Amino acid sequence: MFISEGNITEREFKLVPSGSHLAICYGIVELGTQRYVYMGEEKSGKQLRLMWELHGDDGDGEPLVLSDGRPLSISQRYTKSLHEKSKLRQHIVSWRGGKDFTPEELGQVRGQKGWDIRSLLGKHCMLTIKHSVKNDRTFANVDGVTTVPAVIRKLGLPGQQNESIYFSFDHFSAEALSQVSQNLQKTIMQSPEYEKAVNKAPPKPSRFADSDDWFDKHEQINGNKGMEEDDGSIPF
Repeated sequence: MFISEGNITEREFKLVPSGSHLAICYGIVELGTQRYVYMGEEKSGKQLRLMWELHGDDGDGEPLVLSDGRPLSISQRYTKSLHEKSKLRQHIVSWRGGKDFTPEELGQVRGQKGWDIRSLLGKHCMLTIKHSVKNDRTFANVDGVTTVPAVIRKLGLPGQQNESIYFSFDHFSAEALSQVSQNLQKTIMQSPEYEKAVNKAPPKPSRFADSDDWFDKHEQINGNKGMEEDDGSIPF
């Protein structure tokens, strides 16, 4: 299940134009268990947010930058699940050029830690942005994520401008939390996972000794992997 949510930047508001844009993933933030309304019904579930910076020009040939020259950014909230019907999995599979997750990546094979979501950091992709209107306000939403076409890769890919951001309750620290925006911090602090982390409750057991417990049973990701230079090909 996917919670569609637009993006309003806190540092400076500039609506991301609709269409297809070259982007780099620079942030992955675990939000913990959050309440939301779906189909008129209140629910709760574990969520995360992916963050991208945009590169290139808009439809009028204007650079996708803020007034100070920094790239426009957009983020999207997802249910934290690699279930075959989850929007997160659909977007990542499309990002990988249609390559679905293997049983080993899903942690369904004994001895395999699973797929590391941090492999997305620093990776290029194409984002499909659509606008929606709610209460007379226009929001930009990530409607699709795909791999970068070869013709664009051949022209050369831009480097990442923002510092990478990664926050997980499995490696909780005040320093890591301080990297995210104040609005996201407020959201994170409302979760039971945050209360557990600050009270230094013992972590729940995992059959993967050194893995991040990002996903539920059979959907975990493993420990550290170094970031690699991205050439825009299917990198993960």
